[in-house]
Amino acid sequence: MTLELESTPDILADVARNKNVAPEKSAAREKNSAREKTDRILVGFAAETEDVATHARAKLSAKQADLIVANDVTAPGAGFDHDTNIVTLYPADGSEIALPRMSKLDVAGRILDHVLDLRRARKNANGAAAASSAPGAPVAPASHTRR
Repeated sequence: MTLELESTPDILADVARNKNVAPEKSAAREKNSAREKTDRILVGFAAETEDVATHARAKLSAKQADLIVANDVTAPGAGFDHDTNIVTLYPADGSEIALPRMSKLDVAGRILDHVLDLRRARKNANGAAAASSAPGAPVAPASHTRR
């Protein structure tokens, strides 16, 4: 028996290429027209059988993602044939957040919580940068600056 495989489009790479491109205007998007195009959070997933951390970090970099959610599909209680999963979150800041085995619904909730944290951090960083560059913005005393 011969099994012929076809390449499929790399959806994550396509989305990453267009991550900072403004979406087409539509009536439904009119309310969000002031939203910055750079506020998008790109999350990828990696189902791995070996070297999970190495492959996840490589995908994070190659796909220009903000977060990769990776799991070892060979681990007991994880993968496709279970109601539970064990994942590790790999944010772009280089950290690694290992989650214990939990229901897939709870995993989804933790992923969404992390995405919200990323959005808040990005919004706070953008707001602080805008405030510090605004005319008349207060200047921090030298004793409070980082070196």
